Amino acid sequence: QQAIALTLQGQNGVISGPPGTGKSQTISNLIAELVARGRTVLFVAEKRAALDVVLRRLDDADLGHLCLDCHGAELTRKKVAEQFKE
Repeated sequence: QQAIALTLQGQNGVISGPPGTGKSQTISNLIAELVARGRTVLFVAEKRAALDVVLRRLDDADLGHLCLDCHGAELTRKKVAEQFKE
C-alpha cells in the first residue's frame, strides 16, 4: 500500500524482494490504479516470468487489452501490429 501511495504522490521507486512477497500483485495493483487515472505505464522486469505473471494478473482483471508485450527475440512488426489491433 505504501509503494502505491508514494507512486501516486509522484515518487519513483523500485519494487524488489524475495519470491512470494507480493511484488507482482503490488505492481499489478499499481498499474491498474495508474491506468484508471489515465496514466501510461512502462513496466520492465529482468525476467520473462515476472512479465508473464503481471500480464496474467492484468488480463484476469480485464486490463490485458491495455498491455503491449514488447519482450522477446520472436517479436516482429507484424506481432506488434496484431497487438495494437486487439
